[in-house]
Amino acid sequence: MRGLIGYLKKILFLSSILALTLSLAQKTSAAEPFQIYTSFEHKIESKNISTEAILQIRSDSPRVISYYTASIPQKNLDILCYLVKTNKRINCTTFHRGSNTDVLLELNNAVVKKDAPLEVMLRYKISNDSSNAFNISSKILDTTTSSVLIQYPKTIGEPLWTSDPLSSIKAVKDSFQILINKPIHPTISILFGEKVSYKFSISRNLQNTTEENQTFELIVLPDTKDQTVIWTDISPLPNSAVLDENGNYVFKYIVPPSQSMECKIDGYVEKIISEEKEKGADHLTKPTGYWKIVNSSEWIRVQTYMKRHNLNILKDFDDIESLKTEEKEIFYKALYKYVVEKLNFNKNLTLGIETTARLGANILTESALESAPIDYADFYIALLRHYKIPSRMVIGYVSEISGYTADGFYHYWVEYYDSTLSKWVTADPFLSDYLNKDLFKSDFFDHIAVLKRGKSSVSPNITFYSENDFKVEFSPSEKEDISFLPTVELTFEKLKSTDQYLKGYLYILNSGNIAINRHSFEKSNIENVRKYIDPVNNISSKIILPKQSATIQLNIPYNSIRSSNIFLNLTLANNSSNQKNFLLEQNVTEILPIYILIISKIISISVFLVGFFLIYFGIKKIRKHG
Repeated sequence: MRGLIGYLKKILFLSSILALTLSLAQKTSAAEPFQIYTSFEHKIESKNISTEAILQIRSDSPRVISYYTASIPQKNLDILCYLVKTNKRINCTTFHRGSNTDVLLELNNAVVKKDAPLEVMLRYKISNDSSNAFNISSKILDTTTSSVLIQYPKTIGEPLWTSDPLSSIKAVKDSFQILINKPIHPTISILFGEKVSYKFSISRNLQNTTEENQTFELIVLPDTKDQTVIWTDISPLPNSAVLDENGNYVFKYIVPPSQSMECKIDGYVEKIISEEKEKGADHLTKPTGYWKIVNSSEWIRVQTYMKRHNLNILKDFDDIESLKTEEKEIFYKALYKYVVEKLNFNKNLTLGIETTARLGANILTESALESAPIDYADFYIALLRHYKIPSRMVIGYVSEISGYTADGFYHYWVEYYDSTLSKWVTADPFLSDYLNKDLFKSDFFDHIAVLKRGKSSVSPNITFYSENDFKVEFSPSEKEDISFLPTVELTFEKLKSTDQYLKGYLYILNSGNIAINRHSFEKSNIENVRKYIDPVNNISSKIILPKQSATIQLNIPYNSIRSSNIFLNLTLANNSSNQKNFLLEQNVTEILPIYILIISKIISISVFLVGFFLIYFGIKKIRKHG
């Protein structure tokens, strides 16, 4: 009986505390007498991340506070509470509520003045099982986070990417400290190392309901300037894989009549720092379709805007390469800011591929309509191309490491060629506006390209239609190392003197786990050997996937052969960091026609007999006269 009474007392006690907390929360919410600011200090250790969260309670006039409930959006925290001024423990009671931890602070009628805020420290730890990727919660609900300080061992190195811009980074003994003032995200993501890895999965059912063979095209993740795709499973292998004019990977499957094919593709994507130097094709500077502005007033507005940035350009100015280097740098940034400041987005917009009507760049010049991500991309590309800056649209996926959504989302962004840096740059004016955050020349390690548009503003289109078709997840520890293992063999058919061409074959086998998407002939003792590649049997637009092979056929004119020993210097590549060079040599065997062999035999026998008889009669004559 006593046990039951004690149990009931405990329930009553906890209920009363909870009721008091709710009552205080309601009163505080109604009156709003206090302003609460939070600063965080996180220390990354081998097995834990230790956190000190300092609550600064302010008031415009003297007020007394007895209790305060701090809600931390993390589960099952063990929390110790201190007064910062005295560093003395204070009583606090912890409640675990779903995904949150609530802390009832007993403040004992502390007085809060305008020039004397009350500061309380909360200390807790969370387990850490990662060595290069951290998502650190830096938020207490209903408070404003003023700063986040993260300390970590020097052995980890400098950060590769952070979800929020760094205010500073400095060395302190054997550690680094990074500071983020006024963070945007409640969780700070920070990545270390040389690359960021994601695991992806593609699932598509291809169903042929016709009575003939049907070819299905599936656009998959490409290898680009800043991402490499590692293929762990492609089931089944496509009948062919090709590069389209935009550099996209197109898998082609032939499905028999009235049959279906289940395609399952798995792998990893590694994001790296871009070092692509090539400008690309001329069409990347041509205004077209949704990327064309015919409203001449817009260029006057751009001209005026540039003047505000101390850059004087004429109304008919249309070529950025006529500017000096320092002027071009100003121009690139100002043009980006012009897009962000001019366009507006729907405040109720849900991140992802929207279903709203696409406006196009020219319509956007006429009024400040609510714009979707694709509209920001269209308008920006139109401006870039007007000034002959190579640019293209990217449709892809923004991963969950950004912290914008829980699971990531499809998105549109832009790539342009920066001639001051001599490389391609990723730009996302929509997210800059949406987040009210300067993302100009940021490293977008959270952006995964699925396809690109450069020649046309309307095609190609994404081939994933449901959330089950394409899945991406951050993979900080689990990944497969890149293996670039092509093998090459050079053979020639036996050459007859009557043949006009020598036929040769380059057999290429991909035994690695990344695609071969480029080949080039560096040197050869056959002049201009590339022009002798058979137009039918070549791989100029083909991708050689892991476990696939391809053949390059050569038709070399007889009169171009200067030696019986032919050599070729062949380079196979995926990108600049994954390429191999092969020096291939092969002797050419020449077969003479049978009649030539017979005649040559007769001639050689005749020569032998003539020589024999000459010697015979010569010796006989010498003996006669001797």
